[in-house]
Amino acid sequence: MSDTPRPLAGRHVHFNGLGGKGIAPAAALAHQAGMRVSGDDLDCNHRTHALSGEGVDVTLGTNTAPAGAEYLVATGALTRDSQNAGPRRMTRLAFVQHLLAAHGKRQIAVAGSLGKSTAAALLHRVLAPLNPSAYIGADVPGLLCGGHLADGEWAVVEACEYQGAYRALAPEIVIALNLVQNHEDDFGPGTSGFERSLAGFLTEASTPPRLAVLPEDVAALLAPRLASSQALTVQTVGEDADWSIDVTAADPTGTTFRLAQHGTHAGTWTVPVPGRHLVTAAACALVTALHLGITPADSAAALAGFRLPRRRMSTMHHDSQLILVDDNARQPGQAAALLQALRQAHPDRHLVIAVAPWGRKNQRDLAAWALGLSEADTVWVLPVGDAAVPGGEAPDADVRLAELIRLEGTPAYAIGSGGDLPLPPDRDGKSLLVATAGYDASMKAFAALHDQAIAAYGADTTALA
Repeated sequence: MSDTPRPLAGRHVHFNGLGGKGIAPAAALAHQAGMRVSGDDLDCNHRTHALSGEGVDVTLGTNTAPAGAEYLVATGALTRDSQNAGPRRMTRLAFVQHLLAAHGKRQIAVAGSLGKSTAAALLHRVLAPLNPSAYIGADVPGLLCGGHLADGEWAVVEACEYQGAYRALAPEIVIALNLVQNHEDDFGPGTSGFERSLAGFLTEASTPPRLAVLPEDVAALLAPRLASSQALTVQTVGEDADWSIDVTAADPTGTTFRLAQHGTHAGTWTVPVPGRHLVTAAACALVTALHLGITPADSAAALAGFRLPRRRMSTMHHDSQLILVDDNARQPGQAAALLQALRQAHPDRHLVIAVAPWGRKNQRDLAAWALGLSEADTVWVLPVGDAAVPGGEAPDADVRLAELIRLEGTPAYAIGSGGDLPLPPDRDGKSLLVATAGYDASMKAFAALHDQAIAAYGADTTALA
């Protein structure tokens, strides 16, 4: 930031779980606000290293706030005993709200079941002419651990729905990308639990948002719950929506599309990375930008500089024989979208996807996964591992998923540690594209698989991207 007032400067805030993707950007905001920042985590990672390099005091192996801390911020919902002395305990989004409000920022919240981080990064880029701040739970190029405190009046905030965390925020504008089954331990099966929660976020706050930008399918699901709201304006995006999308070109470098508002042409833009699923997120961002007065020419120029966050189609290795890509796709729809994007980017490669979709708090729909993965040329399914817990995944879910994928007509293999990586005997002479997809918790297994694939199929083991 420039020499604008920093009302929280010098105040001491301590973060538990500093290396987490939700906590680290909050710590980055606090550091840029001039606060005295400390934090802890059980182990170090690239985020703790980045924050330490900026002067944040990092302690490993403990979760105790140091003496003198005025705020204590943690991932879980914490309450403060008003009778006890000590730091003010806050959830991460409550702290983000506190800091942004102190700096007079107006918020745009990005919500939805999936893809929030990428969409928030895309929105932040499109709004570049307004110099916005950001709180994004991903490693976004150009931002410190996904956090950025800027001079502009607007802030882009990734709004986590889990256990109603986003209720701590007070946005003026909300983008809600999708509604699919997720967080079953919180919302229950299906989408009705999240529909109720999201509708409440949009209508029940003391100062509710004034504008919601929604894909038309999300708007249709929420319509019965929003019907009584008088203050909220809803703008829909889609084929037959307030803002219609017409994709005009798609090639390995990106996708070009036009937007029209009720039939009136609004502009043409290009998302500079492959994947048609990004077009909807871009369209929602551009409708928001137009609402805030950014011209189509300026938003198009800003969008041209967009780069995906880490673990979103991240290239880990590239040579003539093998491309390795890593992604955090952890739902069937995300995996299907990833496959489409990779086909667009590399149409002449044999596409292998190695998945570890297991989550300790979820019971996955294996049939949906089999369908979502069926467009690959080959699928490798990693073991369930420690995600096999009561109420979570079954220990043999990997074997059963591979069987279901084969029934869809796609070669699939449950693979364990060690041994050869299986491929069908005839690849028609195509070089390989191997994509790994799943939770961050599987990164150790993915890294080992990357090394194994490079050793087995790479033409040049020094050709790291």
